[in-house]
Amino acid sequence: RHLTGKTHVAGSDGDNQFATYIKERWEAAGLPMTHIDSYYPLLNYPISRSLTLLEPFRYDAVLREPAIAEDTTSGDPDAVPTFLGYSPSGNVTAELVYANFGGIEDFAMLAKNGIDVKGKIVLVRYGGAFRGLKVRAAELSGAAAVLIFSDPAQDGYKMGATYPDGPWRPPHGVQRGSIQYPTFYPGDPLTPFIAATKDAPRIPIEEAPIPKIPAIPISYADAAPFLKALVGHGILARTLSLNWQGGLDMDYWTGPAAKVNMYVNNDFKIKPIWNVLSIIEGKHEPDQAIILGGHSDAWVYGSVDPSSSNSVIVETGVALGKMYKSGWRPDRTIILASWDGEEYGLLGSTEWVEDHVEVLNRTAIAYINLDMGAYGPHFHAAASPSLANLIRDVTKGVKDPNSGKMDTPQGRVPRISPLGFGSDYVAFLQFVGVAAMDIKFEGDYGVYHSNYDSFHWMEKFGDPTWEYHKTLASIVGRIVLSLAHDEILPFDYAPYSYELTRYATDVSTALQTAEFPIEWASSLHEAIQLFSKAVNKLNKAIDGLSDIETKTNAEQMDEPKLVVQGNDNNEIMMITSFDADLSASKKHKKRPNAKKLNKILGFGERAFINKDGIPGRPWYKHVVYAPGEWSGYGAEMFPAIHEAIRAHNETRVLNAIAVASHQIQQAAEMLSP
Repeated sequence: RHLTGKTHVAGSDGDNQFATYIKERWEAAGLPMTHIDSYYPLLNYPISRSLTLLEPFRYDAVLREPAIAEDTTSGDPDAVPTFLGYSPSGNVTAELVYANFGGIEDFAMLAKNGIDVKGKIVLVRYGGAFRGLKVRAAELSGAAAVLIFSDPAQDGYKMGATYPDGPWRPPHGVQRGSIQYPTFYPGDPLTPFIAATKDAPRIPIEEAPIPKIPAIPISYADAAPFLKALVGHGILARTLSLNWQGGLDMDYWTGPAAKVNMYVNNDFKIKPIWNVLSIIEGKHEPDQAIILGGHSDAWVYGSVDPSSSNSVIVETGVALGKMYKSGWRPDRTIILASWDGEEYGLLGSTEWVEDHVEVLNRTAIAYINLDMGAYGPHFHAAASPSLANLIRDVTKGVKDPNSGKMDTPQGRVPRISPLGFGSDYVAFLQFVGVAAMDIKFEGDYGVYHSNYDSFHWMEKFGDPTWEYHKTLASIVGRIVLSLAHDEILPFDYAPYSYELTRYATDVSTALQTAEFPIEWASSLHEAIQLFSKAVNKLNKAIDGLSDIETKTNAEQMDEPKLVVQGNDNNEIMMITSFDADLSASKKHKKRPNAKKLNKILGFGERAFINKDGIPGRPWYKHVVYAPGEWSGYGAEMFPAIHEAIRAHNETRVLNAIAVASHQIQQAAEMLSP
């Protein structure tokens, strides 16, 4: 409740107060080395905006989210107005064109059918690609401005009852968000590759990967009159493709037609943001660090995004602090992090990683990310393949609050998705090569980035009993303590072998489709075979240690446990319990070769990092995973190869395959025991 009590957009007074609150909670609990790291990125804030349909009839868009009587925070006069992070200011009067989801393929479809968007205001709907890439596609197509609306087919009344009667977006609900171009790099737009410290050198804003044309988000109630003004003009949208028709009860037409004025006044400034960190140094392997992190900033109140996760991170820190005060020490170093500025473009985490890249390269073995942690009954995980079996093993021991067993869309055993773009794991995995995961409980959720993502929404629809928050906390606690205490790190690279083989098959198919010789992928397949053999040998070496005596039952009882409870204020409490005398570290024994194996297991992901990065976007250095060039959110596997194939550039294709094959061979060598 405290974390959703006031607005806390990045760089604001409320945001700073939240950072101070988290720091004080952790210090009071006993966490050591708790501090705030400040960075100075470029931010923007709304001053004023308007949107008017001038012809064929007049309509002045509302551009605000009205209060809902039963949701007390929805009427807060301090609520952040509807706007898009990094949109420039502008005043544009032009014809309107509807461009479906605003993907690069949608603009190509319009051009193919003779619809010119140059100089026009483009209306696109949420869904598909990341919102910033919609604006980028419009800008490259010559559009003068962009309107992005939430269509009821995606998260409104076509999905079910709308808030406050149901969990879906009400007619005037608006999705705020960043429109930075993540294709090139996340973090502060003005300081690529380096931390945005106060005196850091900065590139000119004109060179930054942010839009040069203005954009605003609007509701489907505001979008309806503009779509109505297009009826009968241009092409009937569903004749281009059925997915061009949205959920509003009218035919969608492309235009161009109508006359629209859009005015945006946003204030850009370099401002401080505040990461809160605490470091618990490991007693036996301090040079191996596990990082648990998630962001604290929100566009408005952020009950789901991010407070459902941030509350778990804060209370995990409190529990570990109490353990620390009682004498417990982890075998490996644990770092807790509450990141700032995630909503603008992963600012806090990216700047911190860029600031500490050399230390992280030497020490970081796993990053656990929480973002939008608990808002429904369905467990979902995305992770590096080496951590997939850890997630599966941990969730086997956790009961679903309702059904008694873990509920996932795939059934009993959760399928682990690949990590793309969208949260604070990006810099760890794709810039440094730290194995990462992102876990959550998800459900029906239509108030994303709106004024209605509130405590009341969560209490009524997201997690009324708070049991899924507690279950998430239990899973997180088990994962953190397993990584910090297991004698042999719980990494398994066998799933990586399987996934790489699958991805290489996709490369062969793409080569064939593009009419390139399929034999070009031979070196990739051969490298993966070497990798698979190395993984098999590594797993046999680990299995071979099972005959050597490990801890006695009494010693196993000394491991700390986190017990998750709740209180009358609907807050999560994680309390510590011990079956013995907090002396696990005193009775610490290591089997022969354990330290060597842990070095191999914990740092294997580094081998997939190519220092030169992806051609054209060198910040992304992982050869296996990167955000899609034109999707943003989703991961693309072997991105450099597929981008070269799409460009039909023979030299680039061969080079990308050679680089990926080399890195996989390096991984095979690194994983050899």
